[in-house]
Amino acid sequence: MATIAEFTIPARDFALGRLFEHLPDAAIELERVVPTKDHILPYFWVRDDDIEQVRETLAANPAFLSVTLVDDLGDEGLFRIQWNPEDETVLSGVLESELTLLSAFGSQGNWTFEFRATDTDQIATFQRHCTDHDIGATLTRLNSLAEMQVGDEYNLTTDQHEALLLAFAEGYYDDPRETDLEALASRIGISRPAFSNRLHRGIRNLLGSTIARHDSSGDATQ
Repeated sequence: MATIAEFTIPARDFALGRLFEHLPDAAIELERVVPTKDHILPYFWVRDDDIEQVRETLAANPAFLSVTLVDDLGDEGLFRIQWNPEDETVLSGVLESELTLLSAFGSQGNWTFEFRATDTDQIATFQRHCTDHDIGATLTRLNSLAEMQVGDEYNLTTDQHEALLLAFAEGYYDDPRETDLEALASRIGISRPAFSNRLHRGIRNLLGSTIARHDSSGDATQ
């Protein structure tokens, strides 16, 4: 049975997390891909005010064989990296366990990874790999795909539900907006990148359990 597993990993235990030692206010989101032996999570977005400094910091990291800035949007950049397999043990664990990465978001403190597994043995393999390599991976959520599709909360965690309701109530989705991410994050005592991540993942899960689900099953109204 297909299973969704969510792990949190300390920033220091993942090569990209070392960026936060130099740029603590940055936020990183990996592109949704299926890892293969040829390409390991090649693209990711970094949100920061100085994208050139981000590029230089990444280029100096021995965990990466090459770093390419694909798109510069000013305060956000899309990067492609060729990883050094001898220096990156989290990604080695993803390959070893053959998990499918659904999403990954990092800010100062920790990373949140969401995987899809065809069986729980893959999840156990990833956990063993992390233990063997002193990676502080914590399993924070585990659901069967069927449970998530019929759940009353539309596949939202408690934190995502809280963030979405707060953003809606405070006028974040109004035009013009009545508030911003900084103010919303301060209301519940977390960082701006962490709040942004909750909104992003919450919206994705909500759409996946409603509009996208019905469209994929052919039930959507044309």
